[in-house]
Amino acid sequence: MDTIFQEPLDQTQKPITLIWLHGLGVDGSDFESFQKELSQFGELNNVRMVLPSAPLRDITAYNMKMNGWYDLFDETFEEETKEDIDGMNQAAETITALIEEERQKYPDSPIWLGGFSQGAAMAILVGLSQITPLAGVIALSGYVPKHPRFDELSDVAKQTPVFMAHGTLDPVISLVQAKKGLEVLNKAGASVEFFDYPMVHEICPDEVADIAEFIRAHGATSQQETTQA
Repeated sequence: MDTIFQEPLDQTQKPITLIWLHGLGVDGSDFESFQKELSQFGELNNVRMVLPSAPLRDITAYNMKMNGWYDLFDETFEEETKEDIDGMNQAAETITALIEEERQKYPDSPIWLGGFSQGAAMAILVGLSQITPLAGVIALSGYVPKHPRFDELSDVAKQTPVFMAHGTLDPVISLVQAKKGLEVLNKAGASVEFFDYPMVHEICPDEVADIAEFIRAHGATSQQETTQA
């Protein structure tokens, strides 16, 4: 898996690690500017960015090969739409291995897992499947996949803070669909804060500022400290 690593802009502060999962059809380089946006709009300068790229795969909904964490059978995201559970599970193993690598390299650095669109779906799935707690999960303009993982969450998952945000005008994944996912997570006992913004399928400055504030509110301790508490 090709991965881009960006060291913190300010290396005098205690760093946090943000592993970011891109959406369908792009790759990790699509979010190389996100670190600077967190600094510009959120005054968050101690973020080590890890930007993996999903493999090129056949995407059924578009009848073409695209970078994707899993196959997409239908682009409507309706409740009856089939999900690529096997593909999700394979991607989850790869992402979890990356998380473990980061834990070994930087044991005192809180690890956040985030993503956009399809990457947000994977961030929620993987982030709420960890045995050792993450600092938190950030899910932008995504949805909660129909995966058995959400039938019952572990205590670790329930205690993991989740920042979930969506555009009110999103034509790709509707706000209605996003809120259905929010209902699933709330019913399962997840700790979610939901935000919406007057935008389409994108990221806006106010959203980035809110993400930075959320990270500051929840990311002050290391994983080891959180685990031992």
